Amino acid sequence: MIKINQLYSEPRTFESINFKPGINIILGEKDTTSQKTNGVGKTLLIEFINFALMKEFKRSRLVKIPEKDFSHEIYVCLDFHIDNIHIITKRSINEESTPIIYVDGIRKVFSSIEDATNFLSVLLYKNEKKKVHPSFRSMLGLLIRDERSEFKSIVDCYDTKLRIPTDYTPHLYLFGINIILYKEIKRLQKTILDLSTAKNKIKEDIESITGKKLANARAEINDLDFQVKKIKKEMDMLEGNQTFDIIRDEVSSYEEQLDILRNKRAIIKSEITKISLLSGDNYIDDKEVVELYNKLKPSLGDNIGKELSEVIKFKRKIDEFQKNLIDSRKETLTKEINSLDEIISELVIKLHSKTSILNQTGQLRNIKVLFIAYEKKLEELSQLSIFIKKYDDYESKIKAKKGEKSLKTLELDLSVLDQKNTTLEFQETILSIHEYVMGNRKCSFEISTSEKKEVFNFDLRIFDDGSHSNEREKVFFYDIALLLTHDTFINHPKLLIHDNIFDVDQDTLIKSLNYLSEKSSGLEDAQYILTLNSDKIGEIDKSLLKLDIDLYKRITLTKNKRFLGKSYQEK
Repeated sequence: MIKINQLYSEPRTFESINFKPGINIILGEKDTTSQKTNGVGKTLLIEFINFALMKEFKRSRLVKIPEKDFSHEIYVCLDFHIDNIHIITKRSINEESTPIIYVDGIRKVFSSIEDATNFLSVLLYKNEKKKVHPSFRSMLGLLIRDERSEFKSIVDCYDTKLRIPTDYTPHLYLFGINIILYKEIKRLQKTILDLSTAKNKIKEDIESITGKKLANARAEINDLDFQVKKIKKEMDMLEGNQTFDIIRDEVSSYEEQLDILRNKRAIIKSEITKISLLSGDNYIDDKEVVELYNKLKPSLGDNIGKELSEVIKFKRKIDEFQKNLIDSRKETLTKEINSLDEIISELVIKLHSKTSILNQTGQLRNIKVLFIAYEKKLEELSQLSIFIKKYDDYESKIKAKKGEKSLKTLELDLSVLDQKNTTLEFQETILSIHEYVMGNRKCSFEISTSEKKEVFNFDLRIFDDGSHSNEREKVFFYDIALLLTHDTFINHPKLLIHDNIFDVDQDTLIKSLNYLSEKSSGLEDAQYILTLNSDKIGEIDKSLLKLDIDLYKRITLTKNKRFLGKSYQEK
């Protein structure tokens, strides 16, 4: 169990906050200077707790505090217990990677955050040496959800902008589902992805060598093998007629392809030339027209000039639109010519390699050239054969890994089935919360495996879910149910922190808080810290509220009494 006792600083920079078992409220209130309750430091206070629990500094909001407003030499200190072990962590921004941890009064300095989190992980899971468990920070990600996760998902707990891959490990641990199998499947997924990437690269190489699709590459190997055998036979007979026919046919094929490509290039160049002729502006000088008509009759030119000016403006707009179309077409054609030039260049090189072994009379130069032709064909055959063998090897390995993954998934299904009673008990807790808050039991919870990348599907459905408010309420139901369900509570570190989760409608807010009041005695063996704005609770609602805010309030923050005692602009 993790139980937070006190958050403070050295030297003292902000008011220390003492926490108790059960419900703890960080309250934002109005004061005489402002009716606003946002921006008073509730989220920052939670970030300080998270920082003291070794959250990665670059992902913390502390990184945005200017040093003039909070000295980087100040230690953020957290006094807490893991079971019966008394711990104090001290960490400053300047020394964010080398925290100090006191364990039952014994001082330990760590050379890295990784070492510190590993140490805390050992303390947290000291009684489960044989059981695979999540890391200290991955578990805390679920217990202290990042406000910037927007509470959109019951399994994704981090800032949505960071796109951190979904990690089911802490959820599986709480439900008693086999974590080893989950990690093995994730490893197999990565192996399959790596093999698929390598296989696709080989496929590109094969198609580059043959100039044909992979489906025709095996036929190309058979043809090359036949040609090599022919040349070898002629070498044995010291004759070169059939070899000449093979090379001549290849030269003819290359020349035919070159003719087609060069004709296509000539057509495109002709179109570009025509497009170039369309460029340029041809406009009447409206001033000269005005002067001419004014000589014929006073003011006639001025009247005509106004209308002419409008016509010319309209024509310019049309011309500008046409110019954009023409420029776009010209750019496309230019790219196409560049692509054709590359293909033509490659074909010319291949053609040269074939024609270089023929003389002007169309005969093989000498018997030595016969050996050169043989070597070239053998090299092509060997290279292509190696690539196709590699491709087939990757294909076989991928099939084997997919088969292994399917077997592991079946085992994981059995592990989920073994915990069916826990899942049903958890669903019953969800149903009771849902009935209390929503007034009905139109909800469900299911855990199932998936062939997709996530491996698992934790499917929680509540009445009218999908809206911003109800998605937040769904996360509240899930997190609280983990604390109130016996089988999940056993594995739970007994700590839960919610920052600004209750951005919901008034009725849902009041009923959620009343539910907490109803279950306050059941939460005494755990610790639930939440931030709350008093302006969310209207005067009428206060008469309906059963939760004693003053009883559970640990600190009140206002515009005049901010967490850091000052207003600052984030970097």
